[in-house]
Amino acid sequence: MNNPFNLASFRLIFTYTMLLGLSIGLILMFLYYTTARDIELEADQKIIEKVEDLNNIYLRYREQGLLNYIRSETSRATLDIYRLYDSQNNYIAGNIKSEPNDVKVNDDGWIEFAYQVNENGVEKVHYGRGRNFITPRRNLRLIVGRVVNDEKILKERFLYSSLWSILIIIFLGIFGGYILSRNFLKRISDINKTSKKIMDGNLKERLPTTKGRDELNQLSSNLNEMLDRLDSLMTNMKEVSDNVAHDLRTPLNRIRTNLEVTLMSNPDIDQYKKSFEDALVETDNLIKTFNSILSISKVESGTSDLDRNPVSLKELILNMHELYEPIAESDGIKLNYEVNEDIIINGNYNLLSQALANLIENAINYGCSNNNPAINVGAKQNENLLSLWVSDNGIGIRDADKDKVLERFVRLDSSRSLKGSGLGLNLVSSAVKFHEGALKLINAKPSGLIIFRLPLLSSDKI
Repeated sequence: MNNPFNLASFRLIFTYTMLLGLSIGLILMFLYYTTARDIELEADQKIIEKVEDLNNIYLRYREQGLLNYIRSETSRATLDIYRLYDSQNNYIAGNIKSEPNDVKVNDDGWIEFAYQVNENGVEKVHYGRGRNFITPRRNLRLIVGRVVNDEKILKERFLYSSLWSILIIIFLGIFGGYILSRNFLKRISDINKTSKKIMDGNLKERLPTTKGRDELNQLSSNLNEMLDRLDSLMTNMKEVSDNVAHDLRTPLNRIRTNLEVTLMSNPDIDQYKKSFEDALVETDNLIKTFNSILSISKVESGTSDLDRNPVSLKELILNMHELYEPIAESDGIKLNYEVNEDIIINGNYNLLSQALANLIENAINYGCSNNNPAINVGAKQNENLLSLWVSDNGIGIRDADKDKVLERFVRLDSSRSLKGSGLGLNLVSSAVKFHEGALKLINAKPSGLIIFRLPLLSSDKI
C-alpha cells in the first residue's frame, strides 16, 4: 500500500481535520476563558462585599467588633475564608490556623494561595482567593477570601476535556482519512492496471466504475466514453482504409490499362488525345473522391477548421439552382426550387453548398424516372428549426438500405452501373452532424425525399 500522505485526498482530509481541530480548540479555549472569568468575577464580587462589610464593622466597633464577627462567621460551615493575625504572623482568629503557602500576589491586589486543612485526620490541600485587610490602629492583618477548590477543579476538568476532545477529533479525522484513502488508492490502482492494458494496445479494456457518482467515477466514465469514440474511430479508419484500397484500385487500374493499350496499339494523335482525356476524367474523379474523404474525416473527427457564419439559405438554394439547372435540363430533368422567405442559420456556406450539391447530383443520377422527371429543392422555417429538402420522383430507397447508404463507399446494386464514389450521402450526413442537425430519408410516394433539419441562428448572433 502506498503512503497515504502521497494522496491529495488524504492531505486534504488531514489539513481539514487539523483546521477543524484548531477551530474547535479556539472555541473551547474561548469558552474556558469566559467561563473561568465569570466564575472568578462572581467569587471576587462576594469577597469585595465581605471586605466592605468588615471595613464598616471595624469603623464602628474597632478590633473587638471585627473579632466577634469573624468568630461568628467561622463557627459554622462556610466557603468564606478568614485569617486574622498580628504583625509577627501569630494566629488570632479565623478558619485558617496555619500560615498559607504558595501565596501569589497579583498586580490588582488579589492574592491566591494554598493552605492545609485537617479533614477526619487527613491533611488536605485547599485553594483560596482573596484580599488583605490591615487595621490601622493595632496593625492587625486579615485575609478575607473564598474557597475556590470547586472552581479550580471545574476549570481543570474543562481544560482537560477540551484538550482530549481536540485530540479525539484529530485522531478520528486522520483515521477516517486513512480509511477513505485506502479505498481511493485501490480504485486508483485498478485504473492504473487497466490503463497499462490500454497502453499495450488493448482498446477493448475499460476503466472500472462503481455505483457512486463521485469525481473519480465521472472521470472513469468520461475516459471510457473517450475510449469508445477512439475505438470507433480506429474501426472506421480501418474500414476506410480497406474501402479506399478496394474502391480506388479499380479506377487506377482502368487508367493504367487505358494508357497501356494506347501505347501498344500505335494510335494516331486523336486516339492519344482521347486516352489522355479519359485519364484526366478518371484522375479528376479520384481527386474528388480524396477531397470528399478528407472533408468527411475532418468533420467527423472534430479537427475541421471550418468557421461558422450567418448563412442565407435562400441565397444558397438560388445559387445551387443556377448552377445545376443547365445540367438537369441536359438530362431532361426539371429542377424546381421553393423558398419564400430568407432563412438565416449559423453554419458553414461551403460545407452546406457541397452537401446540397451532392443531394442534387444524387437526384439527377439516380432519382428520376423517365416519366416527367423533376427535382424539387426547398427550405421552410418551423419555430426554432428549419427544414432543407431535396425530393425526386425516382424509385426511392428501401427501408433496409436507408442507414446503409449513409456509410462510406456504399453503393446499392441499382447504382453500381453508374459513376460515383459512394461518398455523396456520407458527406451530407457529416455536414448535418457538423451543424448539429438531423438527416431523414423518406419514401413519399410517388417521390423520394431527403430532408435535414438545422437549428436557426438567433437574432442576437446575426
